[in-house]
Amino acid sequence: MRRRLRWRRVGPGELETVAARLAAWPAPAGGAARHMFALSAIESFGADPLRLAADDDRWAMTVVFPGRLVVPCGDPEAIAEAGPPTRRWRLMVGDVAAGDALLAGVADDPQLIVHDQRYLMVDADRVPDAAAVPDPGLRRAEAADLPKLAALAVRLHVDDRFGPHPGRVGERGYRQRLEQTVRQGLVWCVGPIGDPVLKLERSVSSRRWGVQLAGIVADPQVRAAGLGRAAVAAAVRGAMVEGPRDRAISLHVRADNPPALAAYAAAGFVDREAWRLVVRG
Repeated sequence: MRRRLRWRRVGPGELETVAARLAAWPAPAGGAARHMFALSAIESFGADPLRLAADDDRWAMTVVFPGRLVVPCGDPEAIAEAGPPTRRWRLMVGDVAAGDALLAGVADDPQLIVHDQRYLMVDADRVPDAAAVPDPGLRRAEAADLPKLAALAVRLHVDDRFGPHPGRVGERGYRQRLEQTVRQGLVWCVGPIGDPVLKLERSVSSRRWGVQLAGIVADPQVRAAGLGRAAVAAAVRGAMVEGPRDRAISLHVRADNPPALAAYAAAGFVDREAWRLVVRG
């Protein structure tokens, strides 16, 4: 009788093996592309945020940032048997099978908001050039942009049904997070300094594993004018220039958001697989 799987910490000597297994995982989007967030977390943080549940037949890994984020990867059966690697998380992101396996171990919680998403990847041959879709003036965000960036983040929070308007405390939290990512050079925007009308971030920015775009939102007054498509196309072209032409570039978006799906398709993205995002209110 085999022992029940349990999560354990990953040792530094295991990192190369763990990364290789994630990169080679069979998946519609391809392991290295599907798991680019987990692989970039290994690249940036080493073994500290990793938890492993494995035996001779099953293998799963989870990235855990306590109180913030859980990203399950690997065998759904192993994830379901091991249960949640932490009780303290606000956001869970992953492929549907892994995500739902983790959710199976979470007690009924009326504060959970479960989203159906689509995982998209760039096809370099479909990315429009600047003559076809001009750059709308995408620029790196500055400190002066933070008040408006935080307001745009709150708008996305409401639009993407993360919960009700978070109020001043929630907006302050978004501003604090954005202050850090602006310093890291991971936030882009369109519009005058101090008054941007569109925000776009990178949740992954790895030369080796690729780029993942996130947090894309436009002010309601400029929507339906093609600004989102143009900004995303410019961001994709910029990411492609930084590395090989076939560099993996991804994002995930609500499955029931046809305008966004159409805009991303026009910027060169192709729908690859179902994805799961869960918010704990």
